[in-house]
Amino acid sequence: MKIFKKMKKLIIGGTLAALTLAMMIPTAVSAGSEDSKSLGKIDMSRDTTLSVYYSFDASGEIPAYGKMSGVNVKVYKMASISEDGTFTLIAPFDQLDEEITDMYSISDQDKWNGIITKAVIIANENSVQPSYIGTSDSEGYARLGKVDKGLYLGINDPIVIDDIQYKYWDFLSVVPGPNNLEENQGNGWDGTWTNAYYDVIAIPKKEAVKLEGDPEEYQVFKQWVDDGAANRPLSIDVKIYCDGTLLETVTLSNDNNWQYKWKSEKGHIFTVEEVMNTDDYTSKISRNENTFVIVNTKEPDEPDKPDKPEKPKKPDKPNKPNNPGSPDEPDTPNNDTPDDGGVLGAIRRLSDELPEVLGARRLPQTGQLWWPIPILAIVGIILIFLGFRSERKRK
Repeated sequence: MKIFKKMKKLIIGGTLAALTLAMMIPTAVSAGSEDSKSLGKIDMSRDTTLSVYYSFDASGEIPAYGKMSGVNVKVYKMASISEDGTFTLIAPFDQLDEEITDMYSISDQDKWNGIITKAVIIANENSVQPSYIGTSDSEGYARLGKVDKGLYLGINDPIVIDDIQYKYWDFLSVVPGPNNLEENQGNGWDGTWTNAYYDVIAIPKKEAVKLEGDPEEYQVFKQWVDDGAANRPLSIDVKIYCDGTLLETVTLSNDNNWQYKWKSEKGHIFTVEEVMNTDDYTSKISRNENTFVIVNTKEPDEPDKPDKPEKPKKPDKPNKPNNPGSPDEPDTPNNDTPDDGGVLGAIRRLSDELPEVLGARRLPQTGQLWWPIPILAIVGIILIFLGFRSERKRK
């Protein structure tokens, strides 16, 4: 009975331990979800807002204006964003051939400028309606209010005050935005979204020009980085856009020394785009004031694929051997020749020299009968026993 009582206690204790472990599992999962938030995931349940700030300080002959009111801005949603900051481009901006995984996947500013240029062209050519519009107030803020989370393209209209045109460059902004750039002293983002800004303020780059005076001159150059490759294109086409609208398409070649110049009244924003007809080169466009430089770099040649090894030929079938003739009959051994080889031969030689024992001169040989020997031995032992017994009785 004591054994049964001990078993009962063990069963009850094990059951209670299992129930306690089962009750702890949901707590562990909940703690894991809290840890994922601490790792810097975006809180998708929080509302986000977007504003654009405009101001202008003194620059050269341009006086300071301070907070700029009356600037119109159109904002286009280019991509949605996941809780870990990954972008998914939205049509028609998915036509961009660059791989944009997140806001900081591309570190080259010229490449981002190229993406902005292409995005503006896509928006204009496809008559995309802006997701949000706004105008800056007396404090210099264009408050767009609550917006969806994602990546946005902002296009600003220039504003003219006292014959001075103030231009704010088109920009990209991600909502929400990381807040730890200042903590890193501008050395970049650490990839987490801890304490991200859910109320984002975009501050675009700016410039101002006096509209009075002669028209401005613009130029575009083509440079090749290919060591004089033989398959370099003989010419390329370049599209020139004025305020986001296609102005003209020009051809650059050796005939015009791979460059083109044009003039325009002040107050316009120009961008250029190369029409690529080959996959052998990558194109990069940079701008220095009114000069555009297009650099085409040749892609490295792919190594030749090794030839496939030839399949080994099947070996020839072996020739069938000729029918062998009947083997020669072995010579009949000469019985007169003494057998001197091997152990048996030595035994036979030794047995020939043995003295006669019990009328036999040789050891028993193969083919002789052995069974009488044990019978005779037993009979001899019996006879000896009987002889001793009869001798004792006689005495």
